[in-house]
Amino acid sequence: MFARVSSKLHVHGRGSPFFFKSLLDYCSTPAALVAAPQTKKITPTTGSFLEECLINSLGFSKQEAISALSKLIRLNAIKKDPNLVINFLFNLGLTKTDIKKVISKSPQLLLSSVEKTLKPKISYLQTLGLSGYELVKLVVRYHRIFFRGLDNHLVPRIECLRKLLGDDEKVVLALRKIVFVPSNNAVERMEQNVAVLQNNGFSNDFIAKFVLKSPTLFIAKSEKLQEVLHRLEHDWGIPRDTNMFAQGIDVLCSGSKSKIDMKFEILRSYGWSNSEIIRMVRSLPRVLDTSHSKMRKILDYFMKEVGFSADYLASRRSVFTFSLEGRVKPRHEVLKILNDKKLSKAGLVNILSLSELQFQNRCLLPYKDILPDMYESYLKKELI
Repeated sequence: MFARVSSKLHVHGRGSPFFFKSLLDYCSTPAALVAAPQTKKITPTTGSFLEECLINSLGFSKQEAISALSKLIRLNAIKKDPNLVINFLFNLGLTKTDIKKVISKSPQLLLSSVEKTLKPKISYLQTLGLSGYELVKLVVRYHRIFFRGLDNHLVPRIECLRKLLGDDEKVVLALRKIVFVPSNNAVERMEQNVAVLQNNGFSNDFIAKFVLKSPTLFIAKSEKLQEVLHRLEHDWGIPRDTNMFAQGIDVLCSGSKSKIDMKFEILRSYGWSNSEIIRMVRSLPRVLDTSHSKMRKILDYFMKEVGFSADYLASRRSVFTFSLEGRVKPRHEVLKILNDKKLSKAGLVNILSLSELQFQNRCLLPYKDILPDMYESYLKKELI
C-alpha cells in the first residue's frame, strides 16, 4: 500500500490536491492494515524443522508429525530448539513412548523454556517427595501442569492442601484432582467449603478423605454445598458417616439441580415411585451421573426386554454401572442359551457382577465343546 501511495504522490506532485488527499488516506489507514504480519498456521513446509525433529527423535510417522504440528498456531513462536525440551524429558526419566504420547497431545510443550518453565515446576514437585516413577507418571498423565502458573496456580493450591491434609504424601494423591481446576478463586472456595462442612459438624478426617477423592470443594459454591448437604441428609436420608454421603456431595455439586430432577422424571416415566428412586440413589448416588440417553436405554432393556420391575432394580442399582453393549447384552444372550439348554439357573444380575475371567470360566469354557458356536460368537462380540 505504501508503494502505491508513494507512486501516486510522485506522479501528482507535492503541491497537487491529490497529494494531500493521498497523504491523508494513508495516515488514516489502520496500522494493522499497513504493517501487520501474516499469522500462518504451521504446515509441513513451514514447520519442516519441527517435523523432522518429531520423526527423527521421537519416532513419529510423517502423518503423525503433521497432525501434531497442526495444533501449533503461530510460526513466530518457533524460536527455541525443541530438542532442549525432549532432552529434558528424557533426563527426567520419560521414555520415547512417554514423550511421544505427551507431545502428540500438547506439541506446544516443545516451545517451552526449560529453564523458566519446566525446571521450576519440576523442582517444586520434587519438594513434595515426588521422584522417579511417580514423578514420571504425573508428568505423562498430567503434563498440562506445565501450562499452569507456578506462583499463581500450583503453589497456592498445594499449600492449601498441605494445610488441610498435613502430609505431603496425601497432597500428592490429591494433586491430580485439583491441578486442572480452572477457577481463579479455587483456593478461596476450598476454604469457604471446608468452613461449611466444619460448621455442619463434619470432622476434619471426613473432609480430608473427601478431598482425596474429589476436586468438588475447589469448584462448588458454598451456597450450593449447603443446599446439597440438606438434600442428602433430610430429603434422601443418606447417613453422613457413610461413603455414599461423600459420593452424593460429589454428584450433586457437579450437576445442576434441573438435570438431577430430570433423571428423577425419567425414572418416574418408567413407573418408578419416589420411594423406589430414593432407595436406589441412597445406596448409589453415582447412578445420577448416568446421562439421560443411557438411563433410558438401560431402563428399556432391563424393564422391557429382560422384564425386571422397578422394585427389583431399585435394590440392584449396580446394573446402571455396567456397559450395555460391552457386558450386559452379550452375557444375557449367553445366559439365555444356557437356560434354554437347561445348563444353568444363574441369575442375570449375579452373572453381570462377575469379572470377565470369572464369567468365561463359569459360563463359557465348561460348554466350549458342546456349544462351540456360542463360545466363538461371544469372543467375536457377535452376541448382541
